[in-house]
Amino acid sequence: MKLFTKATLAVVGISVASMAFAADPLANTTWQTFDEGKPKGTVKITESNGVLTGTLIATNSATGKKHVGKTIIKGLKSDGGGKYSGGTITDPEKAKDYRMTANLSGNTLNIKGYIGPFSRSQQWKKK
Repeated sequence: MKLFTKATLAVVGISVASMAFAADPLANTTWQTFDEGKPKGTVKITESNGVLTGTLIATNSATGKKHVGKTIIKGLKSDGGGKYSGGTITDPEKAKDYRMTANLSGNTLNIKGYIGPFSRSQQWKKK
């Protein structure tokens, strides 16, 4: 009986631990970016050790093609409830980094980049 109890507890413990380390909803997702309402590019978001990174994997502009493969989101972390902070987002055409936050709502990712007290928002759509 003791062996059965120990085995049951071990299985329950492993199940609970694996749920605690479940992947973030943004991990391994692809997003269509928009600028001023027009499709601009595609970003793949990956996760490693609780930190999210976004890489530009496609673009709709001829001048943007040189930026494909560049990491444009770094250090983004989940605050829970679909809210993210602590990261930076890069405007590859200006080579500038901005502090960022994000909010996930269904298939929409609301991105906000900050420079000092000013901010700019974009809505990305899940592909």
